Amino acid sequence: MKRNKGTQGFTVNELLTMISAIVLLTAIALPVFSKVRAGSEEATCMNNLRLIGAALKMYAEDLGGGSAFPPVYNPSGVAGQGRYWVDFLAPYAEAKGKYDKTARPCYAGTIFDCPSLKDYSATMVTDYAYFRVLWANSGNAANDIKDIKKPQEVGIIADAEFFTDGTPPSARIGTPGVSNSRTILRNRHNNGLNILYCDGHVEHVSAQTGDNLRDIFDASRH
Repeated sequence: MKRNKGTQGFTVNELLTMISAIVLLTAIALPVFSKVRAGSEEATCMNNLRLIGAALKMYAEDLGGGSAFPPVYNPSGVAGQGRYWVDFLAPYAEAKGKYDKTARPCYAGTIFDCPSLKDYSATMVTDYAYFRVLWANSGNAANDIKDIKKPQEVGIIADAEFFTDGTPPSARIGTPGVSNSRTILRNRHNNGLNILYCDGHVEHVSAQTGDNLRDIFDASRH
């Protein structure tokens, strides 16, 4: 069918061709954008953990005799004012006064908030778990780095979901949205998780659901 001179419209075939091209380009672009976003979220999470590591050191210098990190949990404390380990670190992480029990996590928008965790099925203070790495050492409940022989090999904080007592037996990769005190770690970054070690460095560790990472968080095994 011949188009009239001066007509600016498109034929049906031309429109279908354009639509097909747009659909194809969208199909190609979406995975790329998704990968870029995931990479950005992983980088943000790793930076969060580095800053948390710096906060741990500042806390140790001020209140831990130079080497002791905060307690994992203080049942007699008040949430937001010294009940959880994040409460103790909040003044060193520009998060003091930002506790909100209605938010997810309760320290939303701070370094205790992982950008990759968006769907919450429970109240969470933070998106990371803090482990009592010396739990098997004469009942030492404190994380005192002077008692850790190889701090560069012992993980202390990692991507997780749900509150735990902070002992290594709970260091198994669990399923998102499923509460289990023995499977609180989450591999939400490129089939793995980010881990902060006692010496302050951060690593991405590949792990599948069900994997047990207990050895990483147990100082008695290093």
